[in-house]
Amino acid sequence: MNSKTLILLFFLCFALQPDSFSQNFQGIYQTTDPENPLVLSVSEQGELLMGKLFQSDLSSKEFVARKAKSGFAGVFEVEGESEEVHGILDKKLLTLTLKAENRSVEMERVSKDLNYDFSKVFGEATNALRDKITGVWILKEQYKTENGEKVISELTGKDYMTAFNPDGKQVADVRGFRDAENKANKELNIPQHLRPKASDFFEMSQMMSWKIVGNNIHVFPTQAIPGVPTLIRSVEFENEKMILKSIEH
Repeated sequence: MNSKTLILLFFLCFALQPDSFSQNFQGIYQTTDPENPLVLSVSEQGELLMGKLFQSDLSSKEFVARKAKSGFAGVFEVEGESEEVHGILDKKLLTLTLKAENRSVEMERVSKDLNYDFSKVFGEATNALRDKITGVWILKEQYKTENGEKVISELTGKDYMTAFNPDGKQVADVRGFRDAENKANKELNIPQHLRPKASDFFEMSQMMSWKIVGNNIHVFPTQAIPGVPTLIRSVEFENEKMILKSIEH
């Protein structure tokens, strides 16, 4: 039986059970044993839980679980294999059982905020990743995948620059705002007095900040702007390239 079939059967076993479990699991958990640092991030989607278990080097593996009477039960998907995971929550303390490793770890919920700063736990690894990202990067290619096909963005080939500054500011290339404004003006014929000035482009380029959460980059308005969400991107490095992938949340 392959892993995908096992996962399907796992959830079918729970499908007919009533949704009557009121425990809230969402949050960030940290192992109570300083010699074995692990961090668990759990988000709730109804009766389903999405979990991500981080090692001290910020490597991670994900699981999907469903609430049960005494906690939750789920499965990791690791290199095509499925591994059972169970959790029992008593107030702030979570006992996480990893069946494949035949061990249990005690964890404490340190925050209900999924944007918790992992550097408090994995300072060295978080700082190393932050240092690797910090700097000026040139956009060489941007695309999305639709029906298995690669759809290239019109931003590809324009060599827009983005700076990830050490102070947490993300500075965008003003040329991107200028080009977007020129395109909008051609399509909408915006009156001259309503068109942004060079100083407006500069101000817009300075509006965003960034931080590391787990092994992802979060990009967000420095001052909250209604309707503008936090953008979450996974980070990979290949030779001298940084590859960012959008994550839905």
